[in-house]
Amino acid sequence: MNEIRELVEALGPVGPAAGGSPPPSPVLVTLVRVAGSAYSGPGTRMLVLPGGRIAGAFGAGCFEQDLVGHAERVRKAGAPAVVTYDLTRDDDKPWGLGMGCRGRLDLILEPLAPGVVPELLAFLADAAKARKAAAVATVIATGGDPAVALGSRLLLRADGVQGGDLGNGALRTAAKAAAREALSKRRSGFLAQAVAGGQAELLVEYVPPPIRLVACGAGRDTAPLERLAAELGWDVHLLGKEEMPAALDARTAAVIMTHNLARDTALLASLLPSPCRYVGLLGSHERAGEILAELKRRGQEPTKAQLARLHSPVGLDLGAEAPGEVALAIVAEVQAVLSGRHGGSLKKRKGKIHDRP
Repeated sequence: MNEIRELVEALGPVGPAAGGSPPPSPVLVTLVRVAGSAYSGPGTRMLVLPGGRIAGAFGAGCFEQDLVGHAERVRKAGAPAVVTYDLTRDDDKPWGLGMGCRGRLDLILEPLAPGVVPELLAFLADAAKARKAAAVATVIATGGDPAVALGSRLLLRADGVQGGDLGNGALRTAAKAAAREALSKRRSGFLAQAVAGGQAELLVEYVPPPIRLVACGAGRDTAPLERLAAELGWDVHLLGKEEMPAALDARTAAVIMTHNLARDTALLASLLPSPCRYVGLLGSHERAGEILAELKRRGQEPTKAQLARLHSPVGLDLGAEAPGEVALAIVAEVQAVLSGRHGGSLKKRKGKIHDRP
């Protein structure tokens, strides 16, 4: 979610250019298709701002500067355009530098009104604030139909809030059905839809709300956890000394680290039956066993499903000892669990690194 926040902030009010003329338009760049290897997946966005400044990035900066020239062309034309980078054979390209990334990327570049946050970014920012998943269906190929605009979209939130400029015909109906499916399956994909004269194609993105981290504790090990999670764009909440967790959902990770046995027991009793996807408990196996035994004595024995969401000792096995190292181990485990991964070494992973449409 850091990406959307960064782009919205970068689109702050811009004064008139020299001589009183309108300021140049920023250009929104969206990665819409990836074949082969790439740092980022479809739906990643960046801005090319007046003067060639860039907000956001697609990864290692392999070709972002080259996009500045394409953005200038799109800005002057005043219409969206598709740009393709074929990094599978880029040795002879001036921007390639023999990187060997082995990926082919299609991007849509769209000129924006200066000083105005476009509906897409505002919609996604509002969805994140409301903690609602969203789906974005974007036309990435028009099929030659003049009535279909490149870059036009349908926006749909999990609670039914809608937006976009895709019209009211069959394409919108199909896009809405695909967006609902993306929200249901929590997965992005593509939609091919027949239009006059050909076949339009849409990227249908699933955009989950940011991870919420509830840190239960106020010791010296809490601060680095808060800082690291905030850097990742997570929604961080530090629980007060007497406060009990509230407003929890399936994108919430709670970490108990109060160093007080009675308080930890009360917190675990509250968190395990909650919708929290991840519940971490700082301390040893023995300490966790003692707390669980106490819950059983109280008639609050956790179910197997609840125990499956309990991570104690908390964090990945990184050999962490210092507070910052422990925070890294915890954040890494939360990221893995909420991504449906095991947190092991990529060296040992079979198949693709990324789950992409």
